[in-house]
Amino acid sequence: MRNPFPDSEVIKQFLGLKDYFKKYQTRASFTRIREIASVGRIIRTYGDTIAFDLLGSVNFGMADENSDVDMVLYLDCPDLAPGMEMTRENSPKLRLYETLVIHTLIHALSKDRYKVEIVDYINLAELKRAIETEDMGNDIISRFVFYRIICRGINKRFLHMYEKQLLAKPALLKSIEETLSDALIEFTRSTSHGSSFQKYMNRLTDHNIHIPESMIKKVMDYLALSSH
Repeated sequence: MRNPFPDSEVIKQFLGLKDYFKKYQTRASFTRIREIASVGRIIRTYGDTIAFDLLGSVNFGMADENSDVDMVLYLDCPDLAPGMEMTRENSPKLRLYETLVIHTLIHALSKDRYKVEIVDYINLAELKRAIETEDMGNDIISRFVFYRIICRGINKRFLHMYEKQLLAKPALLKSIEETLSDALIEFTRSTSHGSSFQKYMNRLTDHNIHIPESMIKKVMDYLALSSH
């Protein structure tokens, strides 16, 4: 998703760092992305649309052979009541595809046995309803925009219609800008987030890739935002 918040310093810095590391994408990152894309294609043969957003080291292109994959799963479950959160308990479709993704297809397609964790679920039917009614109290809109800005999408073309709907509602986007910027700043405060950047820089130097002082400063400046 095109960043709809160009004035947000923390989002701008995050995306700049992500673009830098992605230039040196590892083979493990490429392989995981290809395998997860294959999962999406297989599930389409069941007649359903599924998409993913990837977080963590794969998002930055810095995964190694031991890296796990954290993802957001997008699925259309129109049978749920308006306002109802999609969960394993209330959605047989979600249970089916979560099992296929985590326990079956990834293991069947991959030579490496890496752990996959689905950290959030987005019901596209509920997202559509929330956008159309401008349901400001429904955090599904904020979650969708946050993931679409910072994550790495797979089968993301199925999400473009929702992005276009949101971009056509600038007042709705403006209402969540501060919330999303604050959420990303809070994200930088985690010890794991800071250590991840150090890990990514170490992986580049291990491959004899020189990191300019200016880029190291950008990493430090980004992480320093959490103390402001």
